[in-house]
Amino acid sequence: MNAQPLSIPAGPEALSGTIDFSRPFIPEELTAFYRTAAYATLTPPQRLRYNQLYALYFNEQTIFFEQSLARNVLGHFIAQNLPEDLKAGLRQFIEEEEQHTRMFRRLNQQCASEIYGRADYYFIQVPPVAGKMLDAISRRPQWFPFLLWFMHLQEERALFFGRTFMKFADLLEPQFVAAQRKHLADEIGHVRWDEALLDRVWSGTNPLLRRVNIRIFAWMMGEYFTKPKRAALRVLAAWVNEFPALQPQYAEFSSQLRALGSDPAFRHSLYCPENVPLTFKRFDQFPEFGSLTRVIPGYLPGGNS
Repeated sequence: MNAQPLSIPAGPEALSGTIDFSRPFIPEELTAFYRTAAYATLTPPQRLRYNQLYALYFNEQTIFFEQSLARNVLGHFIAQNLPEDLKAGLRQFIEEEEQHTRMFRRLNQQCASEIYGRADYYFIQVPPVAGKMLDAISRRPQWFPFLLWFMHLQEERALFFGRTFMKFADLLEPQFVAAQRKHLADEIGHVRWDEALLDRVWSGTNPLLRRVNIRIFAWMMGEYFTKPKRAALRVLAAWVNEFPALQPQYAEFSSQLRALGSDPAFRHSLYCPENVPLTFKRFDQFPEFGSLTRVIPGYLPGGNS
């Protein structure tokens, strides 16, 4: 194998609650390896376990976004001279994000208490320097307003994820469905508050600063959010580690997963008019966002009305 396999507890011995391990935790279509040719060759137990591990990583992503951005970015604007009703909304936004973090943390701990009893992250591994940089810029959204666009993009995409969970609710693990139902209900308000901040901030931002922010935004999306690597490969390694018969195929599996990063259909599916229509329509209001098609090929300037 080309990467050190990880180990994560599976089955009832990992439980600290009542999770139904006989069911998938997340709709298959929201998992990365599902998009590869190799996925069709897997047995039902192999698919099920990959699905469950990917769902834990999926929860980690939600925790990471909500811990890393919400309190710092929104806290900055609460301290500004904004209408009191908007400030009240932003305070509610922060409280709901903290509720979500506790909810998804508890869900992961129920599934693998040995792992998530010690830390929130297992698959996501942020280098200390990168973590400090993110903390620093998230405390200064007046200089890095692209963070508001990123939050809007991810919050709206979370609505799509939640609706997809509800579409397959009868097939999925009930506690995962319940968590997504709560998340979906709250995200509707979060998208609205994101829009209120964007309306106030972006148009008044210096054009040069806007262009610099678009370049940072494009780099971040291309590096971390449009290609399966790092954490997605750690999920794959942990999964293969549980199935010795699959270990000789690990290199091929990894190759197919990485190749999705250059697959037009996969890249289009990540961010497209079907899952982030409001964000794309807002992009269309500002010509500087036209350059994003290079890293977000699902975005076609002017084609999102």
